[in-house]
Amino acid sequence: MLFRVVVYAPIMGIGGFLRVLANSNTSMAWIIGLAILGVVGIVLILFIIAMPKFKKLQDLIDKLNLVSREILTGLPVIRAFNTEKKEEKRFENANRDLMKNYIFVNRAMSMMMPSLMFIMNGIMLLIIWVGGHNVDQGIIQVGDMMAFIQYTMQIIMSFLMISMISIMLPRAGVSAKRINEVLETTPRIIDSKNPKQFDETKKGLVEFKNVSFRYPDADSECITDISFTAQPRKNYSYYRKYRFSENLQLLI
Repeated sequence: MLFRVVVYAPIMGIGGFLRVLANSNTSMAWIIGLAILGVVGIVLILFIIAMPKFKKLQDLIDKLNLVSREILTGLPVIRAFNTEKKEEKRFENANRDLMKNYIFVNRAMSMMMPSLMFIMNGIMLLIIWVGGHNVDQGIIQVGDMMAFIQYTMQIIMSFLMISMISIMLPRAGVSAKRINEVLETTPRIIDSKNPKQFDETKKGLVEFKNVSFRYPDADSECITDISFTAQPRKNYSYYRKYRFSENLQLLI
């Protein structure tokens, strides 16, 4: 639809404008400029108002999904500590923020079409009013006025089509940016260019050799030099003889 509108609308708009200059009386050409300024003004106002909300919309959806996932995955802990009411309130706050943002965006978008139709119908009445005076004074003919109305409506409709696509683009742009963030992320784990042949005799075996771990942005490691081997089909309740940091006393 984007390709069709972007190609079709400018052709119709430019064609209508050229026909006005070539075959119609140019004394009312200022009306077309007034109509274009009105349409562009409404679109710019909606852009200024709705664009920040469009960008915030996806963040609020992420926040709601995050809260929902934490609640669903942590149900045993929530029940153990009796924090159901607190989690319900946290979910309700995230849901309310998303609802308010959605309502604002939808109200702004719902105002676009009535405003654009008001401009289009107002321009038509202005053409009839100005053209009627010109016909009465003998400046133009009735047929010229009707032709001017058709050309003007053709130009305005092309701008209306472009403005509708321009309203859809910000939301699509936010989604495309988020998709590109995922696609352009450099993986931390990179496969070896010369991988070793897998030993079938060690299938199911898990071995740690001098493994250390720290949380992102942490000052020190919480696990240091862990080395153990977990044989397949054997149960291990805990491991001993490993050197831990001061904050970690037991590895289960």
